[in-house]
Amino acid sequence: MRKSNRSIASSASAIGAGGVFFLAMLIAGCYSPPASYSTQLDTTGGLGPGDPVTHASATIGHVTGVSTIGGGDSEVAFQVDGSHTDEIHNDSIMTLNSLGAQPSLDVMNVDAMSHAAPPGARLDGASSMNEAQLFISARGPGSYAQALSKVVGGNTPTPQMIQMQQMLGMISRQTIANAMAISPPSRQEVETAKREAAGVERQLMRNGKVEQAERLRTQIGGIMPGMTAPTNPLAIPLTSPNP
Repeated sequence: MRKSNRSIASSASAIGAGGVFFLAMLIAGCYSPPASYSTQLDTTGGLGPGDPVTHASATIGHVTGVSTIGGGDSEVAFQVDGSHTDEIHNDSIMTLNSLGAQPSLDVMNVDAMSHAAPPGARLDGASSMNEAQLFISARGPGSYAQALSKVVGGNTPTPQMIQMQQMLGMISRQTIANAMAISPPSRQEVETAKREAAGVERQLMRNGKVEQAERLRTQIGGIMPGMTAPTNPLAIPLTSPNP
């Protein structure tokens, strides 16, 4: 054992102070390697390799690559520090933040109690907060009810919870429709809404989430008739399966 300890100490001395800290973490068993994930955006806002990935205003990783995947959309690869991988959930929405001097990719967690996403997971990506809300809406009342059931101590949403969320969704859509009737959106706002809805729908279809895409199309059509046209799944090539 003494010989082994001398060997570790000798190796640590040879690689410097940084190596000593790294070896100490390995010996203590507290080192967690970084993990890689990906998302898709219809607008990158200048986001590129090296730009930060943030959660709750703290930097937890960085973008490693941006590549074009067709239809004007981009695949964004990013890496998260090992100590923060539990902050990336299966239902996280990666949201572009281009308001500051440097663009960033922000983690938006809809359900704080959701399971952590495995390394290599492809997460929903929103180029704006409006798109993030569209993703949440597309997931349907069941996703809200699931989160609520966890808060009150259950794992499965009850029919009453789902019904309540459906009613809230109807009220929300009616409120939006009433507001639009009172103060109609400008042409530019309508075009922006169309582009964002189309981008979200395109991403859902590309990643095989057909049910969510159809739900979103129905919801948007109910608020703004004729705003979206049925999407032909054959026209949108699927990306590689989510690892």
